[in-house]
Amino acid sequence: MRFFAAIFFAMMIWAPIAKAACILPLMPQDLIDGEIADFEDMNVAKRRVERFLEDSQRYLKCLDTMDKTALGTGRDNDERRRKRIANYNAAMENMSEVISTYNANVGDFNQR
Repeated sequence: MRFFAAIFFAMMIWAPIAKAACILPLMPQDLIDGEIADFEDMNVAKRRVERFLEDSQRYLKCLDTMDKTALGTGRDNDERRRKRIANYNAAMENMSEVISTYNANVGDFNQR
């Protein structure tokens, strides 16, 4: 009986994690202002942006894998596909915004 209870408990814990396979990375907040930053602050900001972009690429790859799997199994529908496309577009917009903000800050830093 304990064995079945342990299996049931493990399934209850892992079920939400297995369902949420692709998690949109959070955009880095409060990127340093290039007008007041020093060299070390800019390097920290660069590493944060690079990490965010790497996480975003993994997220996009995960969505691509989900799309291929859904199409291959025949369990895909229009609603799920539209949701994956919307998530893909949101990730691309986030990446574009972070890159634009970072590049503007680098430009400000280099102008000093």
